[in-house]
Amino acid sequence: MVYDTDEEQIEAIKGWWEENGTSVIVAIILVLAVLFGSRYWQSSQNATAELASDIYTQMADSVEANLDLDIDDDEFNAALNWHSELKTNFVNTIYSRYSALLMARLYVQRNELENAANELQWVLDNPGLGFLKSIDEELALTARARLARVIIAQGSAEAALKLLNEIDPGTFAGIFAEIEGDAYVKLGRLPEAIDAYQTALTIGTNEQVVQLKLNDIRS
Repeated sequence: MVYDTDEEQIEAIKGWWEENGTSVIVAIILVLAVLFGSRYWQSSQNATAELASDIYTQMADSVEANLDLDIDDDEFNAALNWHSELKTNFVNTIYSRYSALLMARLYVQRNELENAANELQWVLDNPGLGFLKSIDEELALTARARLARVIIAQGSAEAALKLLNEIDPGTFAGIFAEIEGDAYVKLGRLPEAIDAYQTALTIGTNEQVVQLKLNDIRS
């Protein structure tokens, strides 16, 4: 529309603002709310992750030197307390999953296989890390492989094979093959164990140890 005078143009603008001003203001407020809300949420998430990282670091540092040895009760209980805090207050961070893996290893050291299995199963049962986030494939495969080893140690080799065969092992194919070989040995299915170990060797997984296992079967 063409206006004859500046006054007509000003009046037209006033009229449009009277009709649409409120909706424009609301739209601006909503955009700002989303923008600042998103920034606050991201800042809060970063702060939470940093705190969880600090807790996990304390946990790992407290037992790191003794991971291949027995840790005493005080060290174990301290690690358990840090792990409990991560699972309770920081469950949507990756560090609660890392601490579950570490806790499972400590339980294995103490021959508390059921507790170790529970921690590893918890990782598999809880892949989500909040809004549109989840643990990565490597972490999930690590938990599955370790759980299979624990299950074999518990005397349930068939269950371990089932666990391993539920998914595509991807980059863990060699590791899974070695564990499958261990399960077949427990079941007395030696030809299948040999095939599994040979697969692991072909892929290039843990070659010295796998070769020793093969030699033991054939001796």
